[in-house]
Amino acid sequence: MKKILYLFLAGYGILYAQNQKFVYEYKFISDSTNASDIKSEITHLEVTPKGSLFYSYEVYKSDSLAKADMEKQLKATNSINVKTNMRKGRFRDRIYKSYPDFKITQESSTTGKALKIIDDRKLDWKILSDKQKIGNYETQKAETSFAGRKWTAWFTTEIPFQDGPYKFHGLPGFIVKIEDTSKSHVFELKEVSKLVTPFNGEFILSQKPVDIPYPQYVKIYKMYRKDPTAEFKQRMATISNQVLRDPSGNPIDMNKMMKERELQDLERLKKDNNILELDLLK
Repeated sequence: MKKILYLFLAGYGILYAQNQKFVYEYKFISDSTNASDIKSEITHLEVTPKGSLFYSYEVYKSDSLAKADMEKQLKATNSINVKTNMRKGRFRDRIYKSYPDFKITQESSTTGKALKIIDDRKLDWKILSDKQKIGNYETQKAETSFAGRKWTAWFTTEIPFQDGPYKFHGLPGFIVKIEDTSKSHVFELKEVSKLVTPFNGEFILSQKPVDIPYPQYVKIYKMYRKDPTAEFKQRMATISNQVLRDPSGNPIDMNKMMKERELQDLERLKKDNNILELDLLK
């Protein structure tokens, strides 16, 4: 019976999907020592007959503006006026799921490298009898363990997709809300609409992502946590013929800037100790 329901949802979902956009609010606590500092970010799940894409709308907007601004500066003056306040949003990865096999690809530039990560980890769901209404949807409870956390999801069969935010999928319905047991990472559906203009963005690094398996990404990420400015230093070396300027228009001392950047990044990572995929820190 479950297999029949899965097939029905998959088939009906393709007919229903013809490009849908699901808006989730993502609330998270990035520093476990400061639980009162709850951040919030608007994220989008775009669904088409071929698959889905999950990304931060705030990151997309700010990166698009920053990239356009840098290109304009380089074209006009062959220099860049660094405006660090232009980059907003914290969830900087993009998650693709292909249909119907739900192959997951994660595009990430968190480590300074543009990477396309093939994540073949499986989600083993336990469906429970608990039910509740969330927003306009009647939902049912399910649980799973993933990426070093235990998660509770609430899914509905009123939306005929076996999908959800981030890498979550595989339930006999659509995930309306999902949170970890510490409630420090929570995704909740806020809006559903027809997808008029699909996502069309690229990394602000303007690099072509390199395909790697997930285990290799784990190694790269751990190296990044130890030396977060390694890639930045390499990129700066490639543009040594260009003049970087501060907001006042003064030339930037590259050595001083890189040292300050290193100290800032190390301090930032100390407070970024409660990441979504917690097992990456072990």
